Amino acid sequence: MKEGYRGRTPVELINFFRSSGGHSLLIKGDAGTGKTTLALQLIEELSNEQPDYYLSTRVSDEALFRQFPWLEEKAKRNDVLRAGKTFLSKTKQPSRAPKDIQTDPQLKAAKDLLRALGKSDNKRSVVRSELLKLEGQIETGEIERDDKDTLSKEMTDDGLVMDIGVILPELELAYDMAEANLPTKTFVVLDSIDALSEHYGVSAQRIMTTLQKDLVEQSSTNITYVMETADKNVFDYLGDGVVRLYNNSMDGRRVRELVIEKLRGQMVERWKYPFTLIDGRLRVFENYWFTIPDEPDKHTAITDPGANRLSFGNESMDLVFGGIKRGTVVLLEVGDDVPQEYVRAIEYGLVSDFLSKKRGVIWFPLFAVNYDTLDKQMRKMAGKDAVMGCMRVLDHETPSDKSYDFLTVIEGSDASQDLRMNSLRFMLSKAAVEPYISLLGFDSLEALYGEDVLPKINVHLEGMKRSGNVVFAEATSSSKSLKQLAHQAHIHMKIESLSGTVMLCGQKPHTPYYYLDFEQAKEKLAPSLIAMV
Repeated sequence: MKEGYRGRTPVELINFFRSSGGHSLLIKGDAGTGKTTLALQLIEELSNEQPDYYLSTRVSDEALFRQFPWLEEKAKRNDVLRAGKTFLSKTKQPSRAPKDIQTDPQLKAAKDLLRALGKSDNKRSVVRSELLKLEGQIETGEIERDDKDTLSKEMTDDGLVMDIGVILPELELAYDMAEANLPTKTFVVLDSIDALSEHYGVSAQRIMTTLQKDLVEQSSTNITYVMETADKNVFDYLGDGVVRLYNNSMDGRRVRELVIEKLRGQMVERWKYPFTLIDGRLRVFENYWFTIPDEPDKHTAITDPGANRLSFGNESMDLVFGGIKRGTVVLLEVGDDVPQEYVRAIEYGLVSDFLSKKRGVIWFPLFAVNYDTLDKQMRKMAGKDAVMGCMRVLDHETPSDKSYDFLTVIEGSDASQDLRMNSLRFMLSKAAVEPYISLLGFDSLEALYGEDVLPKINVHLEGMKRSGNVVFAEATSSSKSLKQLAHQAHIHMKIESLSGTVMLCGQKPHTPYYYLDFEQAKEKLAPSLIAMV
């Protein structure tokens, strides 16, 4: 993926509009799904390559101007140009020309801008055959406009002109802009096509067909239409591409998805993106394959979030969950199709933070561990002394080729004996301070001790809680202990895959979905949590 696109709009859409020739895209979705935001971000992404014309029925929306500061100036320019287009149409009919043609400052500015467009050295022109045909049919009455009562108006409050002497000024201006910019492609956005159709009294299907034949197919112009519905209809067949935005709910959480239904002539490697609308922007969530680097950065101890609370080793997780309360059980439920590396990254952050503070760590891994790799990575993150003195990884088998200072071999026959508190304290005698943490992978415990392992280690759990220590339990959806652990847990988190994207949420406390973003902190194994809202 090209740098600069991750976390913004899907790269497939950018490549679609960059490819040769003109292309049209229909953005659909219910109210509040982010259609306008996506259209404006496409303008932003392509602004250095393709001049644009943005026609909106809501350019006075101050929230849009805060999101996209450049939009206010562009909206004013387009309003002036539309007024100028109206002026030129009226001057062709002297009996209908306004009295203040010579004195109106807006009309003067409009004339100047239009003259600037007309002074382009470009000798090429866009095809206008379908536009002229449409305007001719309107003038002769072959197409009866639905808004007869509004045709006598000169200018509506939002700048859309409705006058007998002016047929389709906004569309004519789009043609003018596209022509002035040739041979460079112009990027035209109509937001929304439904509202434009209502104002003109001409069907949206006819407007789209006109623009498709003239500007897209014959004049290599890129056009994006925003449509105020998510339903499948005939419009899906008129454009070259269709993107649909969904706002769904899952277990009381908002789930936003961007679905690329078609992009004619463009290879679509990924057709569905979870996304969020945050800080007034649309951000898609990637499903890139994260791997823990062989030599991660040294971990810097994170200040505990408060009295009687411990850090997750990740500031973003501390903000979401408030840290870990001493004397509690934290459960991480691992959903299907979640790569082990994501779970390992959460473990590494937690373990390295405890070790950097000389706190003891007992670890019975959920997944099989390569001890050479673990030794190398944890020494890099937490330091040799901390790994040797404060961490104990439990295994019932002795490696045949090498010994490790942090490895403790257990019998593996009686869980209550293997996890006795006095034995664990002896193992961690070099740890400077409590609280300790025990990371227990329950799928592995069940495989070794049997499915009824939880009652056998209740003494360990209760002992850890009474001493103000922490138990960090990990279990997959197939673990027999999962339901009971969920009842005991003070914090219950779940990590799962949504359309191939790994997300984290809180079951207890209930939180939105969060995307684990490693882009800025991959080497530190400290993903930022970005809410899906």
